[in-house]
Amino acid sequence: MTEDSGHRWYQLVVDKFELPEPGFENLHEDVPISLDDALFLPELGGGSWKRSYLVTINELRAAVNRGDLEVERHGKNFRTTRRYIAEWREKCRVHQNQPDSGSDLPAKPRTGARSNKPSTSSSMLENKSALDVAQMIAQELKKR
Repeated sequence: MTEDSGHRWYQLVVDKFELPEPGFENLHEDVPISLDDALFLPELGGGSWKRSYLVTINELRAAVNRGDLEVERHGKNFRTTRRYIAEWREKCRVHQNQPDSGSDLPAKPRTGARSNKPSTSSSMLENKSALDVAQMIAQELKKR
């Protein structure tokens, strides 16, 4: 502080220093962490000093309430692990639909005891339209 004709002047000195990394990248997959800390995990889009931009704490809590995300209860606090997060993400993954038929699919071998038997009338009904089925039933009733 210096004084110059009744005015006080202050000088601000700022030193640069490095903050230690929280270390979630090297955390073992079975170490329990709080749901808040889980938001800093790289697998959820977080980083050393930033929360996830993909997942919110409310989404994690909702997953816990639905039973999708496993947690450990430590007193009144819920803790999860990287392993539980990975399992939850796998459950959430949307798998692309595979077509039931097409030229690029391999032929499925028929297995089981019924594979060599010809189709019966009950399985034939599944392939017909509702009108065809109704006409077949009407003809059967006429025969009686």
